[in-house]
Amino acid sequence: MSNEELHICFDRVWEPASAEEMALLENTLWKPGATLRVRFLDGMPGVQAKVEQVARQWCEYANIKFNFGSDPDAEIRISFKADPGSWSYLGNVALAIPKDRPTMNYGWLKPETSDEEYLRVVLHEFGHALGCIHEHQHPTAGIPWNKPEVYRRYAGPPNFWSTEKVDFNLFKKYSADQTQFSAFDTASIMLYPIPKQLTDGVFEVGWNRQLSETDKSYIATIYSFELTPVVELMIGAAPASADIGQQGEEDLFRFRVLTQGAYVVETEGTTDVMIGLFGPDSRAQLVAGDDDSGRGLNARVIADLKPGDYFVRVHHYSKLGTGKYTISVRAAT
Repeated sequence: MSNEELHICFDRVWEPASAEEMALLENTLWKPGATLRVRFLDGMPGVQAKVEQVARQWCEYANIKFNFGSDPDAEIRISFKADPGSWSYLGNVALAIPKDRPTMNYGWLKPETSDEEYLRVVLHEFGHALGCIHEHQHPTAGIPWNKPEVYRRYAGPPNFWSTEKVDFNLFKKYSADQTQFSAFDTASIMLYPIPKQLTDGVFEVGWNRQLSETDKSYIATIYSFELTPVVELMIGAAPASADIGQQGEEDLFRFRVLTQGAYVVETEGTTDVMIGLFGPDSRAQLVAGDDDSGRGLNARVIADLKPGDYFVRVHHYSKLGTGKYTISVRAAT
């Protein structure tokens, strides 16, 4: 695998103007069932048509629709500028970008580009547009990088990355409470090729040019065609019994805060679950997330909450995990 073949995208980051805005970055998913408008800002018609054809593969597994057209208010706006390469903003972060600027770019797609390269790059970038992170930044990836060689390789063409850019795009990992995730998947379209020259000499990943089975099942869970029922919780009541009965299931709870103060949301049981607390009055604005701060493998969040409705999303640590648990909300003492 030569240096010139290592065309990879980099994370496009929106820098919020305040700490309050930063919370919006913690959950980048669109609402299941949403129709996302897509507009090309430039590019040749033949290239545009290929991008559209490939991108629609995601819609076969996710409850999301892409409406390609010329709507000036399109959520996804695509350019084909050679510099600075290929990239996409993550999920609904695109809403913070001025409407005259692209939210996705393809730096090397041309009419003569192979169909395999279109599949590899377009599926990858639209995965980002749906909120998928790079698989090598998976919380449990554990890739045995040869960092000096990685720095040397990516300092040259076609990337010309600084040490800081390599750290951010390759070595930075998301924490478990920042993202929902399946098991680390070496076949994922979100994982770029990793030659063994960049690792311990044994670990390597080839060219992924199609959605893996895990990609399909993961996106079908995140953008489910079935609406998750909301279970009401009462502050101070006895723990409510719950059950993750199917692999990939996510349970959704709601409780209402009337008086501002510190509250504890926690699970009990032998099932290793993770929780995300959202609100007030929003299913998308993350307040806090947790994995194992409670007893044993249980999750616990302690947060100062203003009056309003709050939502708790619960899913198993493992994409394949199931099991019973209880969940409760109480005022902190």
